[in-house]
Amino acid sequence: MYGDGSVEKVNFDPEYVPLIVEGKKKTTIRKGIKSYPVGRLVEFTVENSKVFAIARIKKVVVKRISELTDSDAEIDGFKNKNELLRALRKIYGDVKDSEFVTIIHFEVVKV
Repeated sequence: MYGDGSVEKVNFDPEYVPLIVEGKKKTTIRKGIKSYPVGRLVEFTVENSKVFAIARIKKVVVKRISELTDSDAEIDGFKNKNELLRALRKIYGDVKDSEFVTIIHFEVVKV
């Protein structure tokens, strides 16, 4: 919660909700360098409104697209890095190898 009592929300596309709920997706990768409150509870929403889970941010890692690995992809619910890159391009459009992404590791505490 922020000092004003609000809870940070992290929004997901509907297709990722089952993977998160089933524990198959344990990270989310966002374009750019982002700041997320490690240790804090956040609300996971779908379509910018409906809360489907509460999660604790465990770790935040910043990497360049070129540094992403198959392991990063698997923790994020994908088969390999190429599948992850296709998903990132679908969401963000063209992404260059030199661009930064933020990998947010989370633990779902309530569904």
